Amino acid sequence: MYLDFFGLHRHPFRITPEDDFIYMSQQHSRAYVYMSSAIWSSEGFVVISGEIGSGKTTLLKKTIRNLDADLKLLNISYTNLESKDLFGLILRKAGKEANDDGKVSMLFQISDYLESMAAAGTPVVLTIDEAQNLTRENLEDIRMLAGMESMGGPSMRVILLGQPELKQAVLDIPQLAQRVKLFFHLEGLTYAETAEYIDYRLLVSGHGGNKLFDSDTVQEIHKLSKGIPRLINKLCDGMMMCAYAEDRPFIDPHDLSSIRKDILGDIVTDDTPKSAESRKPEPPVVGKSGRNTSELAGTAKALLRMAEALERIDSRLANIFPDEEPPLRASRSAPDNVKPLSPGRK
Repeated sequence: MYLDFFGLHRHPFRITPEDDFIYMSQQHSRAYVYMSSAIWSSEGFVVISGEIGSGKTTLLKKTIRNLDADLKLLNISYTNLESKDLFGLILRKAGKEANDDGKVSMLFQISDYLESMAAAGTPVVLTIDEAQNLTRENLEDIRMLAGMESMGGPSMRVILLGQPELKQAVLDIPQLAQRVKLFFHLEGLTYAETAEYIDYRLLVSGHGGNKLFDSDTVQEIHKLSKGIPRLINKLCDGMMMCAYAEDRPFIDPHDLSSIRKDILGDIVTDDTPKSAESRKPEPPVVGKSGRNTSELAGTAKALLRMAEALERIDSRLANIFPDEEPPLRASRSAPDNVKPLSPGRK
């Protein structure tokens, strides 16, 4: 909705992975090099872990897009698998139909396929995203496949990507952990990287005007998101929506306090433990009707703000479609039973 308003030609803060938008921080560059080395090394086996939304899938997409050599990539992103499903999925990715749905039969078929590819001089690379969902048996099977030898060394190179628990799951299988050449964990971006990340995505989207997010706003975004790119995107997108709804060409840092719960849900962003006394909920104020007046006040304020935003969007649509009835016209005002609170009302 706000692309034209801010002079953009692409959405700057989507939460879906887009590898041409990726900001290559120092740690993302290292992870990219490690993944590339796993592809081109005959003993390549890399485990990349990171928090949800830290950019693992985007890095994988960038790595795959930049492949330009003769190799066979078996990329698996669905990992809620039963025991034999992994072998069946590998065969399908290899372009083979399973001769038999038995696990042993599929193992021999995969072995024959790897031998034929090795004889042709074509490396086979297995990449698995969201690998933290793999069972221990799945990981044991990957260890077995990675251990298959051809004349030039291991028949398959492996890249596993997943959430932090993936690393421990691999370490819990010593025979598998010993085959891993590199472990790498993606942390959140620093404050400076967060500022560069936001500016970079806006630049790629076509923004060429004044700086939208000032340093204080970026500082607060970094604090709330802990530098996780996906959360940064959600917060920035929410703030730009607020600016658009209120017809402002600038970002108001005060919007963060009003949208953070809507954007982040129940995500805890304050690491400081609260005392038991401070955690005790205050008793609600109950009016004559028996309803919690603080909840009523919060509901009224929220509805009034929504009504004001809809009024502004409605007027903008009326300018765009002067001869038509704008779809939001029916929502111009707050409900009749919602009245503004006077300053002294509790």
